Amino acid sequence: MEHENYLGILLTKNGTELYIIKHIGEGATSFVYLCLDKYKREYALKLYKNTESYSNEINKLRNIFPSKYIVKLISSGQGHLQRGYSYYSYQLFNHFGTGTVEYGLFEYLKNGELQNYIFTLKKKFSEEISRKIFYDIIKAVETCHESGVSHGDIKLQNIMLNNNFNIKLIDFGFAKNIKNGLISEITGSRFYNAPEMFSCATKGYDGTLADIFSLGVVLFVLVMGFYPFDKPNITDSRFKYIIKKDFAGFWKKCEQKKLFSSNNDINHGSISEEFKDLFERMICPKPKDRISIEEIKKHPWLLELANYYSEIDSYEKIEINKKSEKKKLSPKKNKSKHLSHNLSFYKDEDQKSEKSNSDSISDHSNHSDDLNKKSLNKKNSLQIKNYLENNTLNLNHKNPFKELEIKYFKEFASRKISIDEILKEQDDYGD
Repeated sequence: MEHENYLGILLTKNGTELYIIKHIGEGATSFVYLCLDKYKREYALKLYKNTESYSNEINKLRNIFPSKYIVKLISSGQGHLQRGYSYYSYQLFNHFGTGTVEYGLFEYLKNGELQNYIFTLKKKFSEEISRKIFYDIIKAVETCHESGVSHGDIKLQNIMLNNNFNIKLIDFGFAKNIKNGLISEITGSRFYNAPEMFSCATKGYDGTLADIFSLGVVLFVLVMGFYPFDKPNITDSRFKYIIKKDFAGFWKKCEQKKLFSSNNDINHGSISEEFKDLFERMICPKPKDRISIEEIKKHPWLLELANYYSEIDSYEKIEINKKSEKKKLSPKKNKSKHLSHNLSFYKDEDQKSEKSNSDSISDHSNHSDDLNKKSLNKKNSLQIKNYLENNTLNLNHKNPFKELEIKYFKEFASRKISIDEILKEQDDYGD
């Protein structure tokens, strides 16, 4: 591999080399990079800022049973960073020097954060599309809670999209074990924090109920295109109506915000009473009054969709259990210790249609910026076809939501084209 095309190398304990291509994100606990193995397969590499952050996230993720709604952890451990041959490598790696660092290697979710599909375009989703998005998010959080973990940082930035624009919940740096009882520290992010967090030093709070509050904020932004309030307290111009249970006053304030907005995409269309009711039940100031995840799935706004996809989820679990039983009965084979031979997630259906055939690392680092709108449209048309072929989970069941799934995929594909164009313009302007 050409030295000038990567920023550095992470050498794992077992000798695997991971070539670091570019910096793609940073959080409170880690730096995130796009990297490749020697087969030019893409991953998200998290380099943790301290041992405590590494231990917390990795241990929580290992406690969660496998789910298609949660980011896959491919490998983790200690590795030795070697600087690359570019000027930028020092700027990126001076936080670590060239010593040993702890890392997590995750599937690379190339379609980015859900937040970009709303705020970058200043465009909300319809209630129909929002239902599909929100159901998948609910399933991800339900998986966490059933595994004994509260997420602690649910927000649009931590909900990402894979190759088929299916959602994946990421970042478990603030996750807590439910069995440890009440939480006595503020976790999460502004706009999404539950009100009880701000008195946690004296009272503590239930992490699962705080997650429900954060989910309510996510739901609101999907449908409305802006945040429901700035702070969950009596001084906030909109949340004060929620505290008083004056929801008519709250929605009137929201209408005023829409009227003063200059963006027609956000303002277009009315919202249903069912949506309003679900949101109101999720963001109750008193945690004990909030609706549960099971009740959310039975709410009129989500019920029909949830019933259908719950049936599909049950079918998938049966198939997974059958495969597990077959594995137990089959003869044991020697397992290679080499990282590249243990990346089983490449067998998942979400990866089948998106293996790279590029001849150079630089092709990966450019992220197809040189593609024009016409070629992207052609690519997305092929993706839609592959998506429909690869997501027929049960041929014995007629899918009443097939049209919704097609509409969902087309909506995200078209938004992705627009986002890529905006980001390219910003890069060009910066240059």
